[in-house]
Amino acid sequence: MRSPREDYLTECFANVFNRLPPSAQRYLVSELLIPESLKQAFDQILETAAPLKMETQHYIEGGRIDLVLYAGGHPLVAIENKINAPVLDQQLVRYGQWIRSEAAGPIAVVCFLTHLTQPPSGFLSGRASSGHAVPHVTTWAGVADLLMRLLRNKELDAAAMLLCNELRYFLEENDMSTEYAGRDEFAAALLYLRAGSLMDRTFSDIYSHIKSLDGHFRRNESSREYSLQFRTELKLIWGWAYLTHPNFNELFFGYGIALEPQTVFKGGTIPSSDSVFICLGADDKRGTSALRAARDIPEKPWTWADITDWFALVCFKPLHEFLRNPTEFAPKMISWIDDEQADVDKFVTNLK
Repeated sequence: MRSPREDYLTECFANVFNRLPPSAQRYLVSELLIPESLKQAFDQILETAAPLKMETQHYIEGGRIDLVLYAGGHPLVAIENKINAPVLDQQLVRYGQWIRSEAAGPIAVVCFLTHLTQPPSGFLSGRASSGHAVPHVTTWAGVADLLMRLLRNKELDAAAMLLCNELRYFLEENDMSTEYAGRDEFAAALLYLRAGSLMDRTFSDIYSHIKSLDGHFRRNESSREYSLQFRTELKLIWGWAYLTHPNFNELFFGYGIALEPQTVFKGGTIPSSDSVFICLGADDKRGTSALRAARDIPEKPWTWADITDWFALVCFKPLHEFLRNPTEFAPKMISWIDDEQADVDKFVTNLK
């Protein structure tokens, strides 16, 4: 599932790049899109190559590359754009293999353009981890900084200046012009510390209710259960409790809040707006295989999703419906769980 914000930034970045004068294009590529070791080779290519061009959404077998930089019709850099969503398995490897096979000259770079998402483990070591292309990581904060430098340069025409300003403003408004906490982030963190005990009470009520249910919900507490956990990198506030099953030991029932769920939940019909959710998940291979095999059994609005290293059948509702009266959040979640309990219990009984 694609992120509208990531798609917008992809198209906007290409549009800005293609409207820049050649000197600014070269400066951007040298500063952001290739490692220091390739700058001399890049300068040599530009002595004979046609103007640089950035294209978006390039389809290859097994994927779609967000951005590809061309010089004289030959690809130099394959770019994957991420804001905070996880990287798909082997995604950068496939993109690196493609650019390595298609590049005509010495430059074949797979570039990871990111805000908060970390590159896959081993990516910067190159070789097989980057599809044998040269790996490189750059950030949207770096893009914002470079745009500011370009705007001080009098070479840009009015149209290019307008586009650079629009992209820079968008990055600032979405807190992507820096990788570090600012005044607003510190204020939010202090507010979170003061609110933490109340959030813990709210989610503990939900957790305690789940532990009181019969059937597969009744199980002794596990040290790996949480009534409340903040996963900032996944934009999740959630908790979970493990279920009882004679053949599956790692099934769990989860509940919580997902901000921009499309950026984290990958699979079925996932809402783009902030949501509350309940889910039936598994974090081991056997349970995951069983849930995947049965993922089409639950009726809508239940759907399925991969979330980093676990898989779940999940049901969403709009967050705003549960925050009209915030003090009723826990009772409304408990009522929803009670409505679904019998069906979930029956589904788990029949899981093979």
